[in-house]
Formats: sequence, structure tokens, C-alpha cells
Amino acid sequence: MKKARLTLKKHLSEIENSFTYKFSNGPVERANNKIKAIKRTAYGFRNFKLFRLRILIAFKDSFYSQNYTQKAAKFMKNSAA
Repeated sequence: MKKARLTLKKHLSEIENSFTYKFSNGPVERANNKIKAIKRTAYGFRNFKLFRLRILIAFKDSFYSQNYTQKAAKFMKNSAA
């Protein structure tokens, strides 16, 4: 019990902040876990570009994926002209 009490006392300000501010690193942890799962099940992509593309597909509704899609569309439009 002493060790648990000391741990709580040591992290008291962080614990109070968790109740005061509603921020969480949960979304970042979820994204990291999803990328690691893709990496585990891939058994090695041919190159990094394909690995990156698979991650962007997995996060197709995220800001980064939408931004990449817009850039790719611009690139295709400019290369066709």
C-alpha cells in the first residue's frame, strides 16, 4: 500500500490534470496500433511507397489521407496535360 500511495502522490498533478482537461492520447495510440497491425500482417511490402499507401487506405477518412488524395488528383491532372 505504501508503494501505491507514493505512486499516486508522485503523479498527483497529472491525475488532477486528467480530470480537469479532457485531452487523451487514445486516438494516437489507436493509430499506432493500427499501423503496427498492418505491418505485422503485411509480411513485407515491396517498398515503402506501397506500405504508406496501405496505411492511407486504412485511414481513408483522416486528414492525411484526404490531403494525399487531393495532391494525387492534382498530380494526375497536371501530368495528363
